Amino acid sequence: MRTEFCWRIAMPLLLGLVPGGLLGCQTASNTSSSAPPEQPDIATAAQPVKPGESIGELTYDGQRRTYTIYTPRSYRPDRPMPMVLVFHGYGSQGQELARGTGFNQLAEKENFIVVYPDGIERRWNPLNKALTGVDDVGFVPALVAHLQQIRRIDDRRIYAAGVSNGGFLVQRLACERNSPIAAYASVVASFPTLLQGFCNPPQPVPMLMINGTADEKVPWQGGNLFYGSILSIPGTIDLWRQHNACPEQPQVKQLGDRVEVSRYTNCRNRAEVELVKLNGVGHIWPQGGSGPTQLLNGSQQIWSFFQRHSKSTAG
Repeated sequence: MRTEFCWRIAMPLLLGLVPGGLLGCQTASNTSSSAPPEQPDIATAAQPVKPGESIGELTYDGQRRTYTIYTPRSYRPDRPMPMVLVFHGYGSQGQELARGTGFNQLAEKENFIVVYPDGIERRWNPLNKALTGVDDVGFVPALVAHLQQIRRIDDRRIYAAGVSNGGFLVQRLACERNSPIAAYASVVASFPTLLQGFCNPPQPVPMLMINGTADEKVPWQGGNLFYGSILSIPGTIDLWRQHNACPEQPQVKQLGDRVEVSRYTNCRNRAEVELVKLNGVGHIWPQGGSGPTQLLNGSQQIWSFFQRHSKSTAG
């Protein structure tokens, strides 16, 4: 009874994190994207694949699931390619995240496939299926298996990143045993206190977090908020640091006045933990360039972290 009560308290945090903010955190809307609908991508890994962005779908657990996939021009069916899954925030969809993060352009430049799954009703459920009827935690490995059938994927280099509600899902995915994911990155997200007792994966977990100290939706200090209880950002980093048997002291690097990168290295199986601290910044995905909320290219920072990890070194 106590466990079920706690799950219900935590549900608003993980399923419908307070709407608002920048990328991936918009209020839910019934209006569709201005882009015309595209035909589902039904190619197989051995067939020629048209480069660029396309829409795909699969059925999982009796539900139709959709995603946007970007395939760079360098893709060849005889050469396995890394893949990055990027999970949107509450109220958003995959195509919207693709437009705002610059991940497509980075995938073209760095030669990897990027996939933006769509949450049912524009949200993700990192909790148990009984609460909403949606099993997003189980959906992710099913999606990976589906994508491995239509693209030649490097099985050792599959990665997951997410923003806000999608970032909480990424934190939950990192707890899974036998995960196909080699490394994880969450943006403006933390770790639900409730999950601490359930999260003990046998493998080390490379984890990057990007958070702002002025985030009012996912406060730096964590705590018992009106939508549930979450660990502080340093507390979440410490959870993964301890899990990976990393040293207590990180290597710290300043990138300008407002960006501080703390990297924990020499961990078990080289599974690093990294925190990008954005001083005075709120609930945003940093996009690079200039201006108060563009202090860092978040997508490039994530890809640089992912490049240092593969399944052979991650677990």
